[in-house]
Amino acid sequence: MKVLTIFDGTLQAKTALRYGIGKVKEKGGELIVLHVFQSSLFIDYDAGPMAEEIARAEAKGHRLDALNIIRETGQNVPIRIVTIEGDPEEELLRAAESEHADLILAAPRYRSITGSAVCPVYIMPGTILVPVDSSDRLMAGMDDIVNEAAATGSKVLLLGVVPVHLYGTEEKDELDLVKKSTTASVKKIKSALVGRGIEAGESIRSGYPDEEILKAAEEYAVSLIMLPAGGKTPSELAKAAAILLDEPARVRRPVYLMQTAEA
Repeated sequence: MKVLTIFDGTLQAKTALRYGIGKVKEKGGELIVLHVFQSSLFIDYDAGPMAEEIARAEAKGHRLDALNIIRETGQNVPIRIVTIEGDPEEELLRAAESEHADLILAAPRYRSITGSAVCPVYIMPGTILVPVDSSDRLMAGMDDIVNEAAATGSKVLLLGVVPVHLYGTEEKDELDLVKKSTTASVKKIKSALVGRGIEAGESIRSGYPDEEILKAAEEYAVSLIMLPAGGKTPSELAKAAAILLDEPARVRRPVYLMQTAEA
């Protein structure tokens, strides 16, 4: 797994760097840390001839910050720091393509690259989308949700999805029961997350799960989608996960598979 992150010295960049180190340590692969100095900002700059010199000194300090984080937490992790001059967004997209990156980690200021990058972009902190059905399966993945939100400083959006396409016109009672069960599951999981210090919101939708997930992801500018891995009992969410993993161009953001009790 090749992970690319851009480091500009901000707290958000430090969060992304630490997360990237942990991800490569867990999954294997390599972490590339892009450090970009935007010299074009100082053409015809009105602040005086010392402005660029001061900015370069600050940029050098940022690079030292990255090195310190790597020394503290990146032992035995393959990490490269690439220092370059140019436009940060352009260089980030160029590096992702030339390095054949599998994942980009970036702060919210780089959100605009999501639609142009050659790989999924994980904006952090951001919003983690967790689709929920009428079962209690996701309670088994609670630690995964909490750990991901805490590591990235993100909030969670619980999306209750009611698969209305499974029910005919004569099955209104069954559909109403599924809607009530889905709403109850969302509230139960939300209460558990809030109890563990995670900010969580909720939304209930009806339709094909994969379509509703993608609509919500765009509407809420979601950074990550967390779905249950397949288990012994087929579920509409597991089917949606398989569809989304098979169509990364539509998703444009990472999909995290949680191991439920059945998986």
